[in-house]
Amino acid sequence: MKMNMKMSLKVGQRTTLLGRLKMAEWIEMPEKQFAREIADIENDPLFKKLHFGAPDRPGIVRRQPWPHGRLAGNFYEINEQLVAGGERVRVEELLDEGSSIMPKIRKMGREAFERYFLYGDEALPLAEIAKKTGLEVSEIEKISELLLKIGAEAEFALPNAAPAPGVRQVCLARLSLEGGEPEFEFFSPYWARGRYQIRYDQLDDWKRQASLAGAELKKIPQLLRRLETVNLRQNTVFRIMESLTKLQTRYLESKSEILKRPISLRMLAHRLDLAPSTVSRALAGRSVLLPWGREVPLIEFLPGRRRVMRDILAGWLKQNPKETDARFAERLNDECGIRVSRRTVNAVRNEIGAAKS
Repeated sequence: MKMNMKMSLKVGQRTTLLGRLKMAEWIEMPEKQFAREIADIENDPLFKKLHFGAPDRPGIVRRQPWPHGRLAGNFYEINEQLVAGGERVRVEELLDEGSSIMPKIRKMGREAFERYFLYGDEALPLAEIAKKTGLEVSEIEKISELLLKIGAEAEFALPNAAPAPGVRQVCLARLSLEGGEPEFEFFSPYWARGRYQIRYDQLDDWKRQASLAGAELKKIPQLLRRLETVNLRQNTVFRIMESLTKLQTRYLESKSEILKRPISLRMLAHRLDLAPSTVSRALAGRSVLLPWGREVPLIEFLPGRRRVMRDILAGWLKQNPKETDARFAERLNDECGIRVSRRTVNAVRNEIGAAKS
């Protein structure tokens, strides 16, 4: 009996470990590769049945947009800005395909396009969407395919954006603040669409009504698990991005580097109830566009206390190089909420002097 319990425990631990390793792979997955995973899922005929439903029943997979998130406006102006990792990959083919579709998107209007194609506010079959938009079913399908191809083959790059230095980053969104709340303009359609919302409460009824082959019925659990994995991956990255934006509100409102809040990786991980390694993976290779147009890696939102102190003291020393360490320590506490000793201030002051020399 005890042996069976021990074996069961080991199997359970192994399953949990494999699950964590799998999620780590998804978190680390480059955005372009991830977009192709999305395209693979949504091109699956079974997904289309689950999402679009049929005339006699609605679909059970919908989309739930991110709070304060939307698609960047430059999507509606497909042009030579379409890039993929800085290279022109299949741009010409996408432009050729989009040239006949984009006028139809503009004609139906942004509101209708986002309602029926981007966010899927209503669970409608293809024929019903065609009726409401005045398009043919074949045109509806082409618009859906174009969205997936754009996500899988290219990213939208904003003009006049200063690229982040160093390692190549994938810019996820433009940040802004509205009434102190973060706003996100996503550059890729699959990001702007948000999460999949699966109506598990309707799944059994839907399976009874749908005319599915035996193989399709067996495949449903596997497909739904993939959707849940996608949700978990995207939700993790978004929560990190949203939290960092809120924590650095003063910096984003002022554009002042000295108002950056000192945040450690462990602090952010604890705040979000995530493992530090998960947060590290989610930050790697991803950037955002600041309200004033500069692209920065997400890791820039996590400056350590030492770095923040150096930036602040460097500015103060330019204004008053003869100020005492004790006075600087008082100012750091009163003006920046950073409590440090006079000795720490002196050490950082010497670092700044050494860097100059």
